[in-house]
Amino acid sequence: MAAPRKSATQVAAREKARAKAQELTARHEKLIDLAAEFFEQQEQAEQVRADARTKAEAILARAEEEAAAATAGAAGTVAAMVAAGEPKASVAARLGITGAELKKLLDQAPAAAGPAAAEESDAASEVQEETAAEAA
Repeated sequence: MAAPRKSATQVAAREKARAKAQELTARHEKLIDLAAEFFEQQEQAEQVRADARTKAEAILARAEEEAAAATAGAAGTVAAMVAAGEPKASVAARLGITGAELKKLLDQAPAAAGPAAAEESDAASEVQEETAAEAA
């Protein structure tokens, strides 16, 4: 049997090299696609976190507003108790708060329209509506 020609051996080697290069290139392209997918998913995860932070901040801001309104109402109630003639020490004891906390609430009371003030303004509005209805 005759030995293959040198050119045939070279052609076979080149074909083998081309096949290996194509295999490496295909693998490299697949890795590039997977890396791109990874970065897209990372960006999506960060966007989800950012959206959640924004929603959480809005919820906390709303909660702080509602808590401030409740504290203002409590300050108005404390002021109404003191205005009813009850000694401050007795009011503090009844509510289970310290004198300093009572003073702090009383300091907030003029800025806060308490439930008593709201009831008085509601009663005044009803009287005005009744007077207007009778006049008409």
